[in-house]
Amino acid sequence: MKKIILLFLSFLMTISLSAHSSFVKEHALKDSLLGMLARFTQYVSTDYQDIDEKYGCFRGENTMGSDERGVRTNADLSMVCAFLSHYAQGKVKLPHPVTWQRIDSIAYKSLSFALDTHKAVHLRTCRDKRYWGSVSKKEHQWESSLWALSVAYSAFFQWNKLSSAQKDKLYRLLKAECNYELERDIPTGYQGDTKAEENGWEVGVLAAAIGLFPNDSLASHWFERMRAFAINSYSHPSDATNNKVIDPWFDSKTVADLYQGANLYEDWTLQNHGFFHTSYQNVVIQELGEAALALRLFQGEHIKWKSNALLHNCDQVTKNVLNWLTLPDGEQAMPNGNDWSLFLYDQLTSYSTMACMLRDVDALYFENQAYKQIRHRQLTTSDGSWLLRPDVGGRRMGVQSHRVMMSWLMHEMLSTSEMQPTVWSEFQKRHAEAKFFPCQRIVRTLTKNYFACFSWSEGKNSYTGYIAPLDLSNNNLVVPFRKFNTGNLLGYIQLQNKNINARPVDTPHFMLQGNYFQVKGLLIENDSTLKRSFTLTSNGHGLDYRDEVLVLRDTEIQADRTGMIAISTDAFTCTEREIYQKKGKTSIDGLLEVKADTPLSAEIGDGSVENSINTIKVYPFAKSEKKKLFKGERLHHRVNFTIK
Repeated sequence: MKKIILLFLSFLMTISLSAHSSFVKEHALKDSLLGMLARFTQYVSTDYQDIDEKYGCFRGENTMGSDERGVRTNADLSMVCAFLSHYAQGKVKLPHPVTWQRIDSIAYKSLSFALDTHKAVHLRTCRDKRYWGSVSKKEHQWESSLWALSVAYSAFFQWNKLSSAQKDKLYRLLKAECNYELERDIPTGYQGDTKAEENGWEVGVLAAAIGLFPNDSLASHWFERMRAFAINSYSHPSDATNNKVIDPWFDSKTVADLYQGANLYEDWTLQNHGFFHTSYQNVVIQELGEAALALRLFQGEHIKWKSNALLHNCDQVTKNVLNWLTLPDGEQAMPNGNDWSLFLYDQLTSYSTMACMLRDVDALYFENQAYKQIRHRQLTTSDGSWLLRPDVGGRRMGVQSHRVMMSWLMHEMLSTSEMQPTVWSEFQKRHAEAKFFPCQRIVRTLTKNYFACFSWSEGKNSYTGYIAPLDLSNNNLVVPFRKFNTGNLLGYIQLQNKNINARPVDTPHFMLQGNYFQVKGLLIENDSTLKRSFTLTSNGHGLDYRDEVLVLRDTEIQADRTGMIAISTDAFTCTEREIYQKKGKTSIDGLLEVKADTPLSAEIGDGSVENSINTIKVYPFAKSEKKKLFKGERLHHRVNFTIK
């Protein structure tokens, strides 16, 4: 047996199973979240820049710009600094040389810049000579309400430091954003580009305005619009006939009365950016939770406004979709991969919303697990930032710290100290049956030892999946990987002078067999040169892949990458992989065995950064020699992915 050990520079040892599995009590969780945010101030302090004596801002993809890359980054980081100044002084120690005086100054001056550059205030322009924000149906900006919510939180945390003039600026900003919401239509749609996420962030700015200015003459109008946007965030076709009265203390309107159209498919899934992934499936829970938090927190002790609409269908989406894709470390599986950084665990605040507001004991457990992963990943950086090689730079830093902060606030407002979290083994038993999402053509298996999934995505024209061992001491071994039209499991074949592509011939066949699944599909590949018929089956040990490839015209194989699998070699996961090889068999860390019907050893390497994660590939057939193929010839592959 040939032994290959891949050694990479490692400065972080793998966290032990016991460290991952032990539940962190609420008081310790909150202390740790504050500590993580305090450590993050190293990055914040360096990233911040003074503009002049009055203004400051944070650097990012478009520093001081009027778009998402500029405004959102500044608003989020301003909010986090204001939060720390308000809640954390005396509870945590800041890293040298950061001081509380600097954090106070940063929060105040970056808020001033955000306020004065809004269209409703227009006292100075952004760097691109424009103002940001929405003031009317004719003069609006995509996503500005999301940034305005962070501005509102920043101002709330600094309320006692603000002058009456600054409070008036905030009022004008929020009133303009909310009046735009009153004028506009509520969009709906679910094919390719759901409006769930966008409607969710509109709820937040309305809730903030009502919470901060509950007695405003427009507050009742904002309230009704807030409810309508909330109902039409996770809106489902069944809402059309849902006659439940939403807020009987306010009026007799039902869910059906406010329903505008579906943002979810019949099976409760959604699509964004043309495909399904769990980041967008869960984020609406976070948005609605942050809106509910703002409405309650900003009003203080005297609660005038409240609504049951704010968490509409969050429980249904969790029960029918997210729980079936949730892994023991708190990650939510990405059958199609992702178009953002991977392994962010940014569903943290969605878990917090479900745990704190809906008292969901499953979410309480997974929140704990996700928090540990975020903490672990932060330790891979030297400046307190949240991850190495972030996809969108400072904007990612703002978004991640935003979520850590919100989770702390939710526990501060709605303690879970009396709740007992679920146990993974019980959760796994409840979700052991194979699950098929027909509207997305996604299927999954969850056993005691592994998770596996496969997706036939029409939106991305992508046919891929992955298998992952459920080992908390070595999680995220396999990277959700999509390339060309396939990726993990199916892989692809490289032919001379032919493009690498694949298109379906017919509708795939999905079959559930108790706890397991089988997929049969037919693809035309490489500019109509190959026709692949494949079967993928999950079983008690892992996945069994088989295919027959019919050659449609004479060609030559350059590389056969059928049955490929992407493996992480990252400081966050594990930089050191033990790989053992013999003919046709590859074992990775003693957890995953890839066995192919070839007398040759797999090719291992092809290192790359995939969605911020250092990754290598295992190609079971790639060491085969170049070979001429003739029309009518047939190739056969079989690969077993076995979890040990």
